[in-house]
Amino acid sequence: MFLLLRKAAKLPLELLAIPLEMAQRDYSRQWLKVGLFSLLLSGLFSLIIVLARTPGIAGLINDPIFARKSLVLHVDFALVVWFYAFLAALYFSLTRRINIYLFSAGLKLALFGVFLMMVPVFIPGAEPILANYIPVLDHPLFLAGLMILGAGFVLTFLNSVAQNSGPIERVMPSYYSERASETVRAAGMIVMIATGTIVTSAIITPEVSGRIFFYELTMWGGGHILQFANVLGMITVWLILAKKITGEEAVSASINRGLIWILALPAALSPLLMIQGTTSQLYYAGFTQLMRWFIFPVVTVYLILVIRAIWKNKRSENRSGSLFTSLCFNGFFVSALLTVTGFILGAMIRGSSTLIPAHYHASLGGVTVAYMTMVFIMMREYGYSVKKPKNIRWMNMQPLLFGLGQTIFVVGFAYAGLMGMGRKMFGQDQNIHTIEAVIGLGLMSIGGILAMAGGILFIYIVIKSYKNRQQTD
Repeated sequence: MFLLLRKAAKLPLELLAIPLEMAQRDYSRQWLKVGLFSLLLSGLFSLIIVLARTPGIAGLINDPIFARKSLVLHVDFALVVWFYAFLAALYFSLTRRINIYLFSAGLKLALFGVFLMMVPVFIPGAEPILANYIPVLDHPLFLAGLMILGAGFVLTFLNSVAQNSGPIERVMPSYYSERASETVRAAGMIVMIATGTIVTSAIITPEVSGRIFFYELTMWGGGHILQFANVLGMITVWLILAKKITGEEAVSASINRGLIWILALPAALSPLLMIQGTTSQLYYAGFTQLMRWFIFPVVTVYLILVIRAIWKNKRSENRSGSLFTSLCFNGFFVSALLTVTGFILGAMIRGSSTLIPAHYHASLGGVTVAYMTMVFIMMREYGYSVKKPKNIRWMNMQPLLFGLGQTIFVVGFAYAGLMGMGRKMFGQDQNIHTIEAVIGLGLMSIGGILAMAGGILFIYIVIKSYKNRQQTD
């Protein structure tokens, strides 16, 4: 694995020397490369996690600490670096003006942060702490890397505030959507607010109950706020996909701005929940209730409006063929399905069990598949595209394969949770004593393998697209 990581690391090393005088579309493309690099690393560590939970194989991984370290890296690369690097790529592809100095500093800081986070992986004594939302390795280098990464994202998304004075005017891509531009700009501002909340929480949280409790409280508030940014990023992609399918905006300007305000304003004001400290009930319960009652209604309205626009377009054009041959529709369909599944599983949670990771794997899976679909569209815009009909068909079907695996994965996780399986357990720690737990974890393993197959197919298509561009240059 070390050799694979070293080989994959060549990509960001090349990016460290990015000049300020880049072509306009390169701002988005460079962040896209960082996101894909982190997604590759996340996939490598997810393989260890799936094996550590698979009945019959789990006993071979007799070091639960290493599995937990792998979980920390999997989550942080998949849900922090990949999500917000891609969000930055999406932002730079949709904004008209860019401050090149903020961009350059933000990207280089983020890359340096990623490298520091990787250094203590194999260092003894780097304790994995599975805090919700952003788990950590309790080691100075990892923590420094995480802080530098956050600083890079803040400088990057400051463009959403400073863009009106930016020196570069950009030509918009073919998939440009005015509504999507508004939602992704709001997402960037919420990432900055979440980062500030995490820093403030780290400063005001007492270390009276040990390091685990300290990190849990530190990440709790900002982690909840980040879910608002994730949802806005996913909605941004939905709006783009709907426009590519129908040729029109799925949401009117006034409704879009109203929905953004309903979603973004509570997130922007939520740091006030720290007024009584991070150990108060207001802080702990307040962020949970805020996320529970503001995300679901807004996402549901967007979902209904996008489905309505696609349905009207299909009827008006009298299409008789299946929409499932379309990359854009498949990406939206799977993302919407996983999102709704996440809502349902979230409503079923009672106590701490694998229902909790089933819920967030469904919800965040919806975001991931939307982003994967958008990667194909963005790469085509940048001149990277598969050409063989077979590869095009595989690309169009990739969201369905990933979505099928992710759905089976979360159903298995949820079933095991309903049967009493605890979360954050691996290998011999799982104590599998019932046939129901074996069935649930078996389904989880099958789904995980299918989802990884979808992820591998995604990487394969990306590499083929990149090679096609290289051959034509």
